Amino acid sequence: MLHSARRSSSKGLDLQANADTIWQIPAYLPYLQPPLTPEAVALAEEAIGYKLPTEYLDLLRKQNGGYIRFALPDLPHDAIAGIGPYRPSLTDFDWEYCQDEVSFPLAGLIPFDGDGNWYLCLDYRLNSTVPTVTYVDVESDHQSDVAGTFGAYLTKLRLDIGDIYVIESVTELERATTHLASALGTEFEAPETQSYGYPTHRAALKRNGASGWVWISPNRVKRGFVRPEDARYEELNNMLPGEADRYPGLPANCYLLSATGNALPSVLDAFVRSQLSVNPLSKYLR
Repeated sequence: MLHSARRSSSKGLDLQANADTIWQIPAYLPYLQPPLTPEAVALAEEAIGYKLPTEYLDLLRKQNGGYIRFALPDLPHDAIAGIGPYRPSLTDFDWEYCQDEVSFPLAGLIPFDGDGNWYLCLDYRLNSTVPTVTYVDVESDHQSDVAGTFGAYLTKLRLDIGDIYVIESVTELERATTHLASALGTEFEAPETQSYGYPTHRAALKRNGASGWVWISPNRVKRGFVRPEDARYEELNNMLPGEADRYPGLPANCYLLSATGNALPSVLDAFVRSQLSVNPLSKYLR
């Protein structure tokens, strides 16, 4: 069950993006490359024609690519490419089909995130030794400066917490969701695990003018996940054994709550009426 948390014993979430904090948990294993080696770095630098920033390589030595838990304000960005044979890879790009679509040169731009229309790039066009970081939108023929160095880019990243709330001291989740469902006049579906690699309990809310969805999921999850239908499932399934916290520094035995539409006020009111304790994730930032 849930108990009111009068005082948090958490250490707080680290707001600095670095090799120890930047990678999203659980890691989406198909996006990870093999562990980084000096030989792989040398081949990558030969392929792109430039030396990579030390700060970039420091990230990849901890985890060779994948989704990140940080974001850039006002720009799309959720992953950093690793170095290796699988997509997305830092060396797997070709500007040839794009150059006629934009009015600025693309040679010297090395994308490390993007979706085919926009790219976040290491920019060696003005300095072949120390790249800046540049955002490029090929579809809109637009480019903009992000940071003067890759290290400066890391300082601009912000922890992506959205409107997430923390439910502390959960010892019996089923009993807690039953209390909450009763207060909301709804039912939680059977937990779904395939989308994100951890069980997510979802309920629809349509009551007193409020509508939307409510999700409750654990903070402590498997370190990595791959979907069973993935062609590399057997190879990747045990790549990162063990468990880790999606948001390190939160209290033990906590769960995370989020809601869509205008459901959140009703959900928080239901917690109060059920005498269940919940706090915004931002409270735990440091």
